[in-house]
Amino acid sequence: SMLLNGTLYPHLMELEQTAESQMQQMMTELLKQNPAPDKEQNQMAWVQHMNSLRAQAEELVLMELIYS
Repeated sequence: SMLLNGTLYPHLMELEQTAESQMQQMMTELLKQNPAPDKEQNQMAWVQHMNSLRAQAEELVLMELIYS
């Protein structure tokens, strides 16, 4: 399609890279505020905790990208 050959596609790539690095930063911040349970002792709780933080981070990053 024309859009993929034009300016939109590079812009999306850039947005995705920005979003990814913001996600990393956000996850680091959220983990500082809400440390994860011990992965060795309780893997299920650790997975749930990380998924919850990732969902929060995604929401925050999306809102920042959309409304900035």
